Amino acid sequence: MTPQTPLISVITPAFNHEQFIRQCVGSVIAQTYGNWEQIILDDGSTDRTGDVVAQFRDERIRYVRQENRGIGELAETYNRALSLCRGDLVAILEGDDWWPAEKLSSMIGAFSDPEVVLAFGHTYETDANGFKSDRLSRTTRVRANLPRSILFNEPVGSATECLLSVVGQTLIPPSTVMIRRAALHSIGGFQYVPGNSPVDVPTFLCLSRIGKFHYFNQFLGYRRYHLSSATVQFLDTMTSAAKRFALQSASNPQFNLSVAQQKSIERSWDAVHFSAEFSRGRICLIRRKTKQARRHFLVAIDSRDPYIVLASLLGWTLSWFRSDMEWVVRLAGRPSVSITAS
Repeated sequence: MTPQTPLISVITPAFNHEQFIRQCVGSVIAQTYGNWEQIILDDGSTDRTGDVVAQFRDERIRYVRQENRGIGELAETYNRALSLCRGDLVAILEGDDWWPAEKLSSMIGAFSDPEVVLAFGHTYETDANGFKSDRLSRTTRVRANLPRSILFNEPVGSATECLLSVVGQTLIPPSTVMIRRAALHSIGGFQYVPGNSPVDVPTFLCLSRIGKFHYFNQFLGYRRYHLSSATVQFLDTMTSAAKRFALQSASNPQFNLSVAQQKSIERSWDAVHFSAEFSRGRICLIRRKTKQARRHFLVAIDSRDPYIVLASLLGWTLSWFRSDMEWVVRLAGRPSVSITAS
């Protein structure tokens, strides 16, 4: 190994990803940059995830199975995988996502700057079958209007306030991330926050205090939306926990945020209740729980966001016809979550 070709450790947590893991692993093998290892940590899958991985005959792939610990202990799962990493750089690729072939080779150069601790880019959104959205995600469009200081965290700490806002929850897509392993160790590894299972934002927040970021204005990952994903299954708890963590962290002296910045963060979360209610209604429609869907849509209609109001009115109307919204979502060029992988 030379400084020009550092080993990259790819951390892949997986749980019941039999339908998706082949594309995930295949996309790593297809990388134009070859000096990598992939640590697949299977959290006690009950399907054939392990059997699918075993079909790949590549010594760079390491499959580790543990008893199921669940999403509540996701940080421990990530940190166990981190303890197995040998690379100078760590990339994240969950078992239901995948990469374009140039992902690693495109990003490696960012770390020639020793002050860079994290690099990221855009993701394409896809449905369960991998069909790509025709439209850019809202977060991708938002990034286009953010200042360089936030995207590159320069000077160090410039991204902290944004990461605690609602926009910051999706600012850095995990499937595009590459992190300097020494920086991860310096903050104690992937961060665990009681009641808040995702490790990404808490970890990126700590990294924003110790080094610069590098932002690539290109697509470096594919994020798959499906009904069995943690984002859908644990929408309620994740949303409330993320808000609680953000507001508590905003007033934490270690982040050195002004009163004005704290107020700005609080205001950004005011509307999240309505967008979450719309998402709950949409999921209820998919699951044919029409009465529950209508209750969620009626709450979401009080939003100040005209998009949420119109979408909620449409969802409420469709519920009376026992139809979900996914055909509308597909017509609008967005990924549906109702299609199951074939």
